[in-house]
Amino acid sequence: MKKFAAKVLSFVLSSALILSSFPVVGASAAVKSLTGVISSTNQDSIYLVNGGASNTADLTDFLLNSGSDFLFETKDHQMVSDEKIKEIAHVSGDRLVSLKVNKSNDTASLKLKSNSASGKEVISVLYEGSYTDDGQDYTVTARENLTVYVYDKDQIVFGEYEADFASKKPGTGFSDFETFAQTANYTKTLGIYKAKPSADSALAVYEPADLTAATSGITDKNAYSFSVTGNDVHIPVADTASAFTRFPTATVGRAFSSETNRYTQDASTMNVSITVKKLVADGSTYKASTSSSDAYTLKTKIEKKTDAATLFPDSKVFTIKKTDGKTMLTGNANSGTSNVTDSEVIFPKGTTSVYVEEKTNVKKISGHVGNLQINGGKVGSIDIESGTVEVTDGTVGDIKTSGATATSGGESVLVSGGKTGNIDVTDVTLDSDSNVTVNAGTTGAIDAGGTVTVRANESDTPVVMGKITAQEIFLSSKESKITCAGLKSDADGSITLSGDSIGINAIDLDFRETSVYLGDDSDAFIGKIPAPANAKNGTIYTQHEDTSATVGGSVTVDTISLDTDTTLAFDGMVTADTISGDGTMKIAAGNLYVTGSASGVTLKLTDKTFAAGTTVFKAAANAVDADDFNTFGYTLAKTAGAATDTFKIASLSFAGLAINKDTSSIAKGCSETFTAAAYPAGTSLPDGGRIVWDIDGSNDIFELTSSGASATVKVTGFDPVFASENKATLTATLYDADGYEMDDYGTAQCTITALAEPTAVSDTNADLSVEKGSSYIMKVTSSSVPSVVAGTGGVFTVALYAKNGNEYFYKLTAVGPIGAATGIYLNGNKLFVATVKGYSFTSDTTMDLEVNGSYMFKITSAAAPTVTVGTPCFKLAFVSKSGNDYFYRITSAGASGSAAGIYVNGTRIFVATVKGNTFTSDTTMDLTVHGAYTFKITSATAPSVTVGTPCFKLAFVSKSGNDYYYKITSAGAADSAAGIYVNGTRIFVATVG
Repeated sequence: MKKFAAKVLSFVLSSALILSSFPVVGASAAVKSLTGVISSTNQDSIYLVNGGASNTADLTDFLLNSGSDFLFETKDHQMVSDEKIKEIAHVSGDRLVSLKVNKSNDTASLKLKSNSASGKEVISVLYEGSYTDDGQDYTVTARENLTVYVYDKDQIVFGEYEADFASKKPGTGFSDFETFAQTANYTKTLGIYKAKPSADSALAVYEPADLTAATSGITDKNAYSFSVTGNDVHIPVADTASAFTRFPTATVGRAFSSETNRYTQDASTMNVSITVKKLVADGSTYKASTSSSDAYTLKTKIEKKTDAATLFPDSKVFTIKKTDGKTMLTGNANSGTSNVTDSEVIFPKGTTSVYVEEKTNVKKISGHVGNLQINGGKVGSIDIESGTVEVTDGTVGDIKTSGATATSGGESVLVSGGKTGNIDVTDVTLDSDSNVTVNAGTTGAIDAGGTVTVRANESDTPVVMGKITAQEIFLSSKESKITCAGLKSDADGSITLSGDSIGINAIDLDFRETSVYLGDDSDAFIGKIPAPANAKNGTIYTQHEDTSATVGGSVTVDTISLDTDTTLAFDGMVTADTISGDGTMKIAAGNLYVTGSASGVTLKLTDKTFAAGTTVFKAAANAVDADDFNTFGYTLAKTAGAATDTFKIASLSFAGLAINKDTSSIAKGCSETFTAAAYPAGTSLPDGGRIVWDIDGSNDIFELTSSGASATVKVTGFDPVFASENKATLTATLYDADGYEMDDYGTAQCTITALAEPTAVSDTNADLSVEKGSSYIMKVTSSSVPSVVAGTGGVFTVALYAKNGNEYFYKLTAVGPIGAATGIYLNGNKLFVATVKGYSFTSDTTMDLEVNGSYMFKITSAAAPTVTVGTPCFKLAFVSKSGNDYFYRITSAGASGSAAGIYVNGTRIFVATVKGNTFTSDTTMDLTVHGAYTFKITSATAPSVTVGTPCFKLAFVSKSGNDYYYKITSAGAADSAAGIYVNGTRIFVATVG
């Protein structure tokens, strides 16, 4: 709910909720705490006025009792009762209000902290209520932001004009002031109100402001001085000292004709400022105040908008078409045209039809459109107050509809081609009209209160959509593919999928009692869907005997119901309360948990192998018996537990055939060989049994040859028009020696899709680095053997590592020099760049440092690292190795302040800077001294040489050029030691011998 708030709109607020503002709500031992949600509100802002007789407002009445939209629920949409307001917390803006709660009747009131402060504050309201589930009582809390506007008494408020403003609910505000259209003679009534406090509360009520263009000598102190800037907006306001205007009407235009009493030219786009000033005493009369605090200014604009009612007052049918390179607007009952290129076009109430033809270009369509038909061109956005939108071609931005549709019970939006942005029809008056149908084309997200229907009816036009949110969702891929970012249920309802070319990224049931139907009465669903999230109250149904579907991922669901001859596979964990029906459920052993009951369903395991003792599923204690499921190729034994029963395989028996793949894609000109074997693995075909192959598909596209347990399918053609022609089902059936089908045993099927050309998809598409000598394995999924090569020889070797069906695994081994790189190509297309990197290592030094003399650091590496110094201001020496630890010493050899990068395997790990006077020593290794020892320090200036402990005496011997000679003499007990330091840096340790 967007409201205009005069001067306080200058505040920029954060929407972040400060959760820590509320203390923890405790619960008694008998009552548990639960977090809920505020799904909808009666009001999301409140308007108060200071300076009145009362500084409070009944917040409970305003938020909870005024209207029917407030909805407090648990997160799984169970109703919360006994709602009340418990606390508020400041979120952002001014600190204007506090909360008073009358505990005797749980009534909460807002209290103004000051009788003179105005502004804007966002508060968070903490609600509390009660909920009971299976005899357990809960205290439920939820929070929702509320924007508080506080006006000064008699403050001017700008907004859209409302004729019934006097009966407006106290505490509510006005919609934002809309900008002016530039159409000549366009008129707009200005909503200029005076804010007043209610008689018994601080809730805002409004009066019309008395306006005069006079600036002095005004006789009524309660009037306001009015002015406007913007040459093309003309606002007649009384300009005498004693006559006043309320709600003036602005007229837009240029070049006024006295003959017609009308403007002859459209206005230019420009900024417009409307200023209303309070009056101050000026002797016995009043004048406009010069204080900025007494001035209220509305800054608005004349924008590139065309008002169709002003141009064509008698017309109800409008056309937007291309004429002489311009986008022109015409009306059916008025002559003339108007250039609306890149303009917003506003249509009036009573409009029955608007036609937008190809090659046109308008910025926006708004108002009341009746039936709006977009047959081409470009429309930046659509935001209408009533009507229906049909898009058959062209490019349209976001579409938002409200009010009534053109035909009751029909669609709010129908898309049969072209491309649209997001579609939102949730503000349509009736949910039964809040419907969207897409037959072809591309759309953004779709949000509807009723039904979203998607039928891919055109063979050469796939449907691509964003996320769909609605109560009822129906997707049918009859002739082409449907690709959808996601499906979300926003009320108890249904999601129905049919066809064999539907791709969905996510399904969210939002804890609703929503049913997901796979297939319907007339069409099967064949394909894979993501596991529905938040589905614990939902149901998964399979319908139509040819339905064969897979649910990808783990799911918790209330009910799984499988119709006769349908098949539903799960590749993750499944938790269900009820499983029933006459169909087949495929799942891996150990991946099922049943909390309620099971009946009728055939449970088939997807594991390659299983044996007696394998856990098939678990169930809540006493919920399921061993014979509640029909098993396929095994029998069950139940092990009862205190809380959980376990069902394991008791024995195996031949049940039918299994093909090595369930689905496959084969490119035109390519073939693939399939094999059938006894199911379960480890059992044998019955005596005399033989495998017969059959393919159900177009003879012009699929060719089958078979021999025994093997069958080869070759794709000889491809239908570019009808996608259904490129589908086939390969079946393996068991026959006896006399040629009769052994129908007591199960058949096996594989769905095959013909492709126009080989496709290959890599699981690796980003650049990477591989340590020299190491390997990286990439997977390519391809309908035929792919070509994977390195662009530059001698950097990486590429070899086929393994194959599983249409999955090919390639090993890339780094053999080139460190830093060498090459492109990796799939079927001639570059996928990524692979680089040979050095051996992995760690360094004990990673921060830049200053070195006064020498410094030793450690590199840990599985192989000997390559260590280098960037510049000769440091000398590098290998010190020692211990396991995988390599020790190196750098010694200053350059001028003070010079620096060098230290590199390992070509990577700089830190920068060393020469500190202090630079020197070198002829002794850098630790030693044992028997008596005395003389060493040399070479330095441009006299070095500072010291001994760490008194076990040695130090003496200066001589100097020759930059060479300084020093002698240390033993003075301590044998084996005592001392560090010898130059300029504060230890250069070696001497031990008494």
